[in-house]
Amino acid sequence: MANIVDLIDSKPPFNEYLSGKYKKSFAYTTIKDRLPVIVTRIIDSLSQYKDLIIKKYGSDASEELKQIIGSLSELKSELMTNKPLKFLNSSSNEEDDTLKWNDCIKYQQSKGGNEPTWYHTVWLLSECYMYRRIAQILASTTTLSTYDPFEKQKQDNFTASIDTILMLTHYTTNILNKSKFHSLNDKKDGLFHLLKSCLWGNKCDLSLSKGMPLKFEDIINQMNMNEENILIDDSPLVWDILNQFQENTTNNIIDIVLDNAGYELFTDFCIAAFLIEYNFTKKVRFYVKRIPWFVSDVTEQDFFWSINAMKNSTHTDLMTLGHLFSSYLEDGKWTVEIESFWTEPYDFSEMNIQSPKLYEKLSEATLVIFKGDLNYRKLLGDINWDYTTDLKTALRGFQPTNIVTLRTIKADLIVGLSHEKVDKLFSKQEDWMITGQYGLIHALLDDNELRNNAK
Repeated sequence: MANIVDLIDSKPPFNEYLSGKYKKSFAYTTIKDRLPVIVTRIIDSLSQYKDLIIKKYGSDASEELKQIIGSLSELKSELMTNKPLKFLNSSSNEEDDTLKWNDCIKYQQSKGGNEPTWYHTVWLLSECYMYRRIAQILASTTTLSTYDPFEKQKQDNFTASIDTILMLTHYTTNILNKSKFHSLNDKKDGLFHLLKSCLWGNKCDLSLSKGMPLKFEDIINQMNMNEENILIDDSPLVWDILNQFQENTTNNIIDIVLDNAGYELFTDFCIAAFLIEYNFTKKVRFYVKRIPWFVSDVTEQDFFWSINAMKNSTHTDLMTLGHLFSSYLEDGKWTVEIESFWTEPYDFSEMNIQSPKLYEKLSEATLVIFKGDLNYRKLLGDINWDYTTDLKTALRGFQPTNIVTLRTIKADLIVGLSHEKVDKLFSKQEDWMITGQYGLIHALLDDNELRNNAK
């Protein structure tokens, strides 16, 4: 690694944006160690599976593979030597977001007086920019413009987690079979269990593991750990929100803004089925990424591949669930939503200005479930808030409806905790904020919606 100048040998101060310029931050570690490895793994994968790729995409892919590998190598070099963030090249894609990215880079330059570089800008911008550059490199080709460099890793994640998936399949099948004869306790216990399954499923983050395989026994151990590892547990508040609106279930919509494919996506399927079968809602909308993102984030292709893998399973209960989930899609009870905003360079406080139609769309929902660490960072704007800051303040005006964020803690920012609690966690484990060992189920009520419903 080149010697990066003008770095600050400290943690980021409160109320400042997280940035790689702070050497005692996870942003610095990510840019220095994790991101170059992720790019290297793509290059290695393209070389390793060259013949298979050419067989699938045609002989013209051979030259384009060389072009892609060369461009990725340049990207890695820029990253490791802290070069300025280059402007993106426009494409013919009707959903092209190039101008938005370039405007954001220009804004950072005007605000800071210097060109933003990988380390010397907001971490959220530089990390997302890397994945957007990878997408541009692929989009510039003719034969490989739809190629997902992370597809195999995501599919392997699903396959490798089959034992864990079957455990949750057994539970979900049993609870769904009770839906017509349930007691109130069954219903409440089912919601709480599946919320926690969705939470701990978020440990399956291939960008955190640099794309390496995960140990799924760790997830099982986590689910069986003391409840104290859930530092904020607003499951009862989620229960109250869902029950308050249940009488008007005909018009109820629940949105899930997805994070990782593989096992985590399966947990999201399970809670969505529970919400349908227990009459909390008539419709669940799943929001996927438009392009490959953060290694393991769900694209439309990943979504349908996962359901087809279930339908083709040799395990009867898993196959049955796959057909049930497929029927939800056919009946319109589940929909897959693709919005460019999720891969644009904005945090969520900017949604109402940058994507007002999406903000209005989320406002239609009774509840929006935000999955994972990246969504949490975008909710908080990648600002290092004082730990005691309340969630409403940290959202800076973003509140289209009732929201809940399910996140295993894998980045050094958090709100809603006392300094006493944080100090205790630091004394126990210095790196507790980046291990994924702890989690949050953090909800915020939309007071206006609750008042309107009460009228």
